[in-house]
Amino acid sequence: MTTPPRREHDWDMLRALLMVLGIPYHASMAYNANVPWDIHSPETSALLTYLSGLLVTFRMPAFFIVAGYFAIMVLDRKPVGAWLANRYIRLGVPFITGLILLIPPQIELMHIADALSGRTTLEVALGEARNELTHPGPDWIMHLWFLPTLMVYCTMLAVAFITASHPVMTPVVSRLRRWLEIRRDVLFLVAIALLMVWELTLRAAFIEFNRLGPGLPAAAARGLDPYLRYLPYFIIGVLLRREPAVRHAFRMPNGWIIPAAAFLAASIASFTHYRGIEILELVNAFATGAAALLISRLLIGHAHHHWNRPDARIDRIVDASFTIYLVHHPIIYALATTFLLVSWPPVIEFTVIATLTALLSYGFHRLIRRSSLALFLFNGIPPRRRNHRAVETGCTLR
Repeated sequence: MTTPPRREHDWDMLRALLMVLGIPYHASMAYNANVPWDIHSPETSALLTYLSGLLVTFRMPAFFIVAGYFAIMVLDRKPVGAWLANRYIRLGVPFITGLILLIPPQIELMHIADALSGRTTLEVALGEARNELTHPGPDWIMHLWFLPTLMVYCTMLAVAFITASHPVMTPVVSRLRRWLEIRRDVLFLVAIALLMVWELTLRAAFIEFNRLGPGLPAAAARGLDPYLRYLPYFIIGVLLRREPAVRHAFRMPNGWIIPAAAFLAASIASFTHYRGIEILELVNAFATGAAALLISRLLIGHAHHHWNRPDARIDRIVDASFTIYLVHHPIIYALATTFLLVSWPPVIEFTVIATLTALLSYGFHRLIRRSSLALFLFNGIPPRRRNHRAVETGCTLR
């Protein structure tokens, strides 16, 4: 009998954490003093502005590192074609479900919030919502953007996997591995430098494309983030799984230097986020590249040392995290719109919104767990693969 692969609880929990952090991030965005979010409270908060700016520096970069790690882990066990088809189902079905069921109510709520905020009348707002609902565009993707991005990255990984296995590529792969091994002690610093340059280059290109005006330049600017921006992080995740030298570079750091550098870089990125000044946007990109990798290293090390063991309570959160991410966004839209009718302190409103969103999102997942069809639509798990053991062991993330 074939022994099933050991489940890596630390990586499962890390991915779940990064997805669930979407709740405080999006809830705090409603009170951001710098970014005019879709549902925006007239009362803003410096604390919540800092929180949202801090979370955006590392949450999705770290998520794509984890996604790359899991992608190559599963690809190593399956034929390339079968693996890629599975990725399209697991990611594509929830994406289509979200577009049909989750995005339309959010569009309605955005326009209703405009009316409640006094920016327009309710009649005009509903008319604009009807027009947008009948004329879908790129803005419809909203928080679902990471699903088509992952499908693109997985396609690229499948092509790279096939290419790397060709005999012609054997010496190239060998030279790359020797290069990584020789530089294993400075590899993390090299990665930080490359990512800082990458983030800075993309941000400069984004500014320049937007300066050129609408049309093709605007489309190119839209494609930079996320389709190009997170690719290096995904590649790092792949290498973390395959290359010992990269794992050595990401080992748990000792001392206070790495945490202090991570905090400093993240704080600079947070305070310069979306200030509307070009030089600050470039500083933000530079700091974000450093903060993203530094915090990711801390999280990976912490997960490996403290979460690498089974825990039934944590497993339930891991199992629910994909659903939580999908449905938390419309719930926050609804709650943030409702709070436009009152005037509580922003931190209290944020706390209520985040808490209710977490409870309602988790409750929704427990409901869809009762239906094979619902589980397939929201998590992409084919009914034929579902069994009793899978229900409680976090398979919605696999």
